[in-house]
Amino acid sequence: MRFNAYFVRLAHSQDSFQGSIQLGGASLAASFRRISGDLFTVHFMSQVELTFRQRIDFKNVRGGFTVLLPVLSQYNQRKMKRLGELLAGIEEKDFREVVPALLAVENFLEMEGLLYFFSLERRQAVDMLTQLELARQAKVINLNYLFVTSWDHFLQSLAAMEKVLRAAYASRERTVKFAQLEKAVKVPQESVFFKYLLKKSSQEFPCRIMPQALIFSQLPLSEEEKTRIADIERVLRANKLPVFTFENVQKNTAYTLKQINDALWYMVNEEKFLQLDERYFIFSEEYAKLINRLKKFKRNQGDIMTFDDLRALTAYSRKYLIVLFEYWDRQNVTCRVGNQRQILLGA
Repeated sequence: MRFNAYFVRLAHSQDSFQGSIQLGGASLAASFRRISGDLFTVHFMSQVELTFRQRIDFKNVRGGFTVLLPVLSQYNQRKMKRLGELLAGIEEKDFREVVPALLAVENFLEMEGLLYFFSLERRQAVDMLTQLELARQAKVINLNYLFVTSWDHFLQSLAAMEKVLRAAYASRERTVKFAQLEKAVKVPQESVFFKYLLKKSSQEFPCRIMPQALIFSQLPLSEEEKTRIADIERVLRANKLPVFTFENVQKNTAYTLKQINDALWYMVNEEKFLQLDERYFIFSEEYAKLINRLKKFKRNQGDIMTFDDLRALTAYSRKYLIVLFEYWDRQNVTCRVGNQRQILLGA
C-alpha cells in the first residue's frame, strides 16, 4: 500500500528542509520535518511505496534516511509521545512487537495495507495476529482486511455496549436503537467493529437485530403493552393507512414517542409490519397482496412496469409509490430502467 508520508530516522542540522531522493529510477521531491532528535517525517507530493527499515539516499547530497513507519493518521500531543517511544527502538522490533505498540496509539489498524511495508506474506501475518490474539494483545475483528484493535479496547467497548443492553433489558425496554449504542461505545454504527460488538453482546439476550435497532424478542408483554399495540393497529386500519409513518401514529394516538417506538418495533419483529425505509412501514398482509399483484401483472402484461401501472394496482399516492419502488429495487424485486421498472420476480 502506498502512503504520502512516513516516519524516518536521519541526521540533519535543520528542523525542516526540502530534498530530493532517487526511487525506482525516478527523482522525487520530499519535505522533511523534525519530530525530536533524529526522528523526522517525510512528505511526498504523491503516494509512494516504501518498506520497513529501507535505506534511501538523497539524490544530490551525501547521506540518507531509514524508513520506520507510515504516517497512518493525524496525531495529537499524547499520541505523538507514545509514537515517539515506539519509534525510538522500532528497528530492533519485529511485526509481533510493533502491532501491540501501534495499538497503544491507534484504536484500529487495517493490517492488510501494511503487509508490503513489513515484507510479510498474508499467511505469516494471520499466524502472527492469531498469536497476538491468543496472548490477549490484539483482537482480530475481520480476517478479510486483517482489521484489528487492542484487546483492552475491545473489552472496554464490549462492556460499554453490554451495559446499555443489560440496563434496557432489566427495565423492560423492548427496543434499543443503534444510536444509543453508538453513543455509549463511541464507534460509528456503520463500522465493522460496531457490528462485531453488536453480534457479540447480543448473544447474552434473546433478541433480534433489525436495520436500526435491537429488539428483545422474548420479553413478555404487559397488559398495557398488549392494549397499546392493539390500539395502534386499530387506529391505522380505521384511518386506512396500510402504508404509514411514525408521525401518522403520533398524530392519531395519545401515546408517547417511546411507547409508539416500542410498539412499532415489536410489531416489525412479530412480522405484523414491514419496514420499507427509515420512515415508512407497511402492513405485512398488504405487502403480500402487492407481491401477488406484481406477479400477476408480470404474467399478464410483461415485466416492465410504470408508475401509472403501480398506481392502478395499489391506488397509492406518488410518494408511497416512490418508497415502494425504491424498497423493491433494494430487495432485487425490481430493477430501475429509465423511468420504469423491470420486475425481477418469477411470475
